[in-house]
Amino acid sequence: MKYAVVSDVHANLEALSAVIAAIDVERVDAILCLGDVVGYGANPNECARMLVSAGAKSVVGNHDRAALGLRDTVHFGWKAEQAMQWTRRLLGGATRDWLASLPLVRKASPELLLFHAALHPTPNDELHLSSLSRLEKSLRALQEGGYGARIGLFGHTHHAGAWRARGGAFGPAPGDLVKLDDGAHYLINPGSVGQSRDGDPRAAFAILDMDHGAVWFRRVEYDTTLAMAKVAALEARQRSGIAAWLSARLPRGLFAGQRR
Repeated sequence: MKYAVVSDVHANLEALSAVIAAIDVERVDAILCLGDVVGYGANPNECARMLVSAGAKSVVGNHDRAALGLRDTVHFGWKAEQAMQWTRRLLGGATRDWLASLPLVRKASPELLLFHAALHPTPNDELHLSSLSRLEKSLRALQEGGYGARIGLFGHTHHAGAWRARGGAFGPAPGDLVKLDDGAHYLINPGSVGQSRDGDPRAAFAILDMDHGAVWFRRVEYDTTLAMAKVAALEARQRSGIAAWLSARLPRGLFAGQRR
């Protein structure tokens, strides 16, 4: 089986469209999505429809659950919190129903386990696997948690990479092409489709070929200018709405620095 692995689309239609076009060339058997389809970007419904249409096997992410009101945003940054306000307004019923149907953990095959953030201390959508210590704990949870899988696919950090455990040894498996050892367990992160945070603005995804025992990390260009302009328009509309709300409630002459 040959899979395309995507994560952290974050409602970026331009990035997802470019990734899907690149995936079509690869002739994969299935697309695996590791959560955070929505949040930050301007097109949550369109991105959800694109993944559903592609038959993607998906899990839910923290931004997806926040958009549904299933988790609070107390740990979100200011931009994430602001974006969640318009995401909730934009979200259509079909998108809500699809996101609500997604599990936190999913077996894509006997060997593959999908999750968004971490497997320890329990499967969750919040903990960043941003250190070797955390990665090792989640990989140990993959080995010992009764999942029956040897490869865990996760997102959330917006940084691509692969890590391997065999016997008592654990560490990164570097490179854009990683050969998979049949006797090892792996954690693999494809990076972020819609909001790269590693200094490379291109959309990230991975191709996982189980028949040939390898994973390739891929990047594709997309129209970042258009994607950013859409977000800027939503931000401006939101600021305008806040200004109108304040203007209707503050005493005349106190709003927008008017002179009395």
